[in-house]
Amino acid sequence: MRFRILLLALSLLLAVQARATSLRVLDGFEGIGSWKAVASDSVSASLRQVDGVDGRAMCLDYDFNGVSGYAVARRDLPLAYPDNYEFTLQLRGSGPVNNLEFKLGDASGENVWWVDKPNFPLPRRWTPLKLKKRHIAFAWGPTQARALRKSQTFELTV
Repeated sequence: MRFRILLLALSLLLAVQARATSLRVLDGFEGIGSWKAVASDSVSASLRQVDGVDGRAMCLDYDFNGVSGYAVARRDLPLAYPDNYEFTLQLRGSGPVNNLEFKLGDASGENVWWVDKPNFPLPRRWTPLKLKKRHIAFAWGPTQARALRKSQTFELTV
């Protein structure tokens, strides 16, 4: 059975000072050529561009084909982080409750920070989602520096 997750307007809110903030749109999904779909063995995954609430969105279609595994929407997205930040996006989808992971990898590809949302029910309507600095934890890798200062990749995994 085929399922989908749709993303609209991935952005980064940078809190530069306690009183000043600036919003930087990282991807408005006007094109999805910088994204790629990756899946584990026997799982199928593909990306397509769709209409969003206002503008365009990206859809990750996936099918586990009766096996356990994962489907990923991934792109290179080099970022340097200030002392405070948050990612904001709109999300909707269809499919059973599953784990939803947002992963940020460094340039080495060995160190990962993430927001892990186990047993996440996909919202049927566009729903804002904020991933604040305090929600992003070191997941794995050899680095001793646990604080996220720079990342190279962004992934959405189900």
